[in-house]
Amino acid sequence: MKKLPMLALAVAMLVSSSYGLEAKDGRMRLVVDERSGRFSLHYLSDVATNRYVPLLYAQEIRTTYPTLMVDQKTYRLGDTSEFRVTVGKYEAGAVKVEYRSAFCAVRQTFTFVASKGAAMADSVRIGFEIENLSQNDSKIGLRFLLDTWLGEKSLAHFGSASSGALTGETELGSDYSDSWIRSAENLGTAISTEAQVENPAMLQITLTVPATRPDKVIAANWKRLNDQDWAITVNRSRNFTLLPYSINDSAIALFFEPTEVRPGSTRSIDILLGQANSGYAVAKESGTGIVSQYAAIAPAEAAPLSEMADLIAVRAILDALNDALATGTPLSADDQAALNATLERLETRKGKY
Repeated sequence: MKKLPMLALAVAMLVSSSYGLEAKDGRMRLVVDERSGRFSLHYLSDVATNRYVPLLYAQEIRTTYPTLMVDQKTYRLGDTSEFRVTVGKYEAGAVKVEYRSAFCAVRQTFTFVASKGAAMADSVRIGFEIENLSQNDSKIGLRFLLDTWLGEKSLAHFGSASSGALTGETELGSDYSDSWIRSAENLGTAISTEAQVENPAMLQITLTVPATRPDKVIAANWKRLNDQDWAITVNRSRNFTLLPYSINDSAIALFFEPTEVRPGSTRSIDILLGQANSGYAVAKESGTGIVSQYAAIAPAEAAPLSEMADLIAVRAILDALNDALATGTPLSADDQAALNATLERLETRKGKY
């Protein structure tokens, strides 16, 4: 059971759709509300049918949001009137949101990234630059509440490498060793370190480089986390239901505890969300000229015809070629073989249209 009555939910969806700024790259689709900066994130799980699966709860995007803490006072960005919101696209298709007040500016940038071995973008990096505009030192922190839903169809809502399936409230404290936490319909697949982009959609929240390591992570009922401006006291005997208001409704909160930021200085935080993949330790921005991208994923010759699937493959090849020309990166023999094989397959498919 989610947060709004059905009529209010339908109205909210209708209104928000008029204000959505959309960006796509590879398998990822991002929609940002131009009034609030809140967003939805989708993964292209089936290229042939152009089927996108939301990685976060998408029927009401207000339920995923950042909370800023400045000198012990909290601000829910996108809701508070103390921060003016501006949203726009800029170079390479990235989306930038700025929350600005008299004492602090928060610049939130969404960029598409591809993990090691992925032929196209399979994640989104959410970068925060938090600038102290005041005349005094300030202690600045950030909490990011993610309203998850993929694991709500099973008893195990989340999984991590060290803890396995998480079926109730859990806190990863300062000494946790996990590099990710995942949510998926099939958790047995999701917690496998071999999970790759070809698997059905599953959300991975990366907890180490290239993301900024959170000071702590809490998995709990969404309303429990939403009702508090910062942390809750975790009770491991609780599950993800808060009767009678919120049934089987899970969420993850990432905490970046306040640290001192001098006047005119900036605190940087990177959050990485995307499809489960073990290669994020060397994640790269989409389109940076890594030669392995020449092994573009194209539909098999016998696969059902789909202009969208073929165009995605062609775009991946063109992006890789353009980047190689711009950086002077030579094609290896393996790159050339992969490129030629992909082009031949696409040429065969073109003749069937």
